[in-house]
Amino acid sequence: MERFEQLYRDWKQDVKKVVADLDVLPLEALIEVLERVDVASEDMDDVRKAVSLLVLEETTMLPPNHQPTPDAVSLFIGYLATKLVEDKATLLELGSGTGTLVHAVLSQLNEATAQAVEVDETMLRLSYAISNLLEKPVSYFHQDALEPLVVEPADLTLVDLPIGYYPNDEVAKTYDLHRTDGHAYAHFLMMEQAMRHTVPGGHGLFVIPNNLFEQDDEGKLKQWMDREAVVKGVLQLPTTMFKDERYAKSLLLLQKLGEGVKRPKQALLVELPSFTDVRAVANIVKQIDDWFKTT
Repeated sequence: MERFEQLYRDWKQDVKKVVADLDVLPLEALIEVLERVDVASEDMDDVRKAVSLLVLEETTMLPPNHQPTPDAVSLFIGYLATKLVEDKATLLELGSGTGTLVHAVLSQLNEATAQAVEVDETMLRLSYAISNLLEKPVSYFHQDALEPLVVEPADLTLVDLPIGYYPNDEVAKTYDLHRTDGHAYAHFLMMEQAMRHTVPGGHGLFVIPNNLFEQDDEGKLKQWMDREAVVKGVLQLPTTMFKDERYAKSLLLLQKLGEGVKRPKQALLVELPSFTDVRAVANIVKQIDDWFKTT
């Protein structure tokens, strides 16, 4: 048994005990456990893997927009991040949830710092506990990520887009991507907010629904992208990850316009294989490496 599996099993038992002893919800118990475990002698990658498994298990019954970004996807985004920014980059994640994504990216950018914005207090507390456990430098902001933010501009912004309508029409009207009639799409607004807080020439990495551009019935998304950013790539996630292909997702890579920013001759368009197919993933990674070298 690998070490992270043993940690996972030990901490899972601790969570069950806290639930029984204190009569609290599993997520609250998980926070309690993570705040008191000693990992001084552990490998941080084993700790991160064990925590990711625990978080995944305790959030499977939550609505889709509250579930963590799958660990394999988060790690792949981390790999892409190493191609886009320097090791000392500043990151910003909007709607950070449990922090799975930002922690996976920080694990591959050893000297990077991050900011995370999350409206759900329990999710924020859990992510904060994990940051302390992993000794990752993350500053947290407890608020609606679409309201005005007081954060530092980031070299790389990350968002696993929450899909749906945004109910606050007054706030939505402050965005170019508000809808003329009815509620705006929260996922459109989140992209605009992310790029607002990205430095010129910086990048945004988004987990998007495959039908994102089909939802642009008013044409505002395309117009906004043409004005604000360069589409550098779209990487379709393995369809095997999704029970229903209608809910399949991709990774969208944007670069904010700025001095010296050029549109690539050919965008990076990739259909990713199953992350369990090691040889196929290695081949795709080589193709992506080659694309970055020639762009």
